[in-house]
Amino acid sequence: MKKKSYFCTIGIPIFCTLLFFGCSRERPLSEKGGIWTVYEKECQECHKADGRSSLIGRWFFKAPDFTDTKWQDNASDSRLIIAVANGKRKMPGFKGKLKDEEIVDLVKVCVRSYYPPEE
Repeated sequence: MKKKSYFCTIGIPIFCTLLFFGCSRERPLSEKGGIWTVYEKECQECHKADGRSSLIGRWFFKAPDFTDTKWQDNASDSRLIIAVANGKRKMPGFKGKLKDEEIVDLVKVCVRSYYPPEE
């Protein structure tokens, strides 16, 4: 009986936390260098390292899942560059905070790297 109680008090919260926040074995994005360091600093909090956004981010803030093939097919580079520069919904604009080249690279290198999704 104690094993079940131990699992319920410790195991379930840990499982739920991992499910909610995810558990990735990939190396930190900053080790990839370059624009990934900017992504890690400015974008990862909401869009996460795996590009899927958090569950709350997708539901409440409509943050896109970068691994969604349909979303990638319908989002043009120019539309994404404008959204990053000027902001969209809850996402702040990064014009003035980031160089224009960094904004373009965030879209063309980082966002597009999640398409097609790794399987």
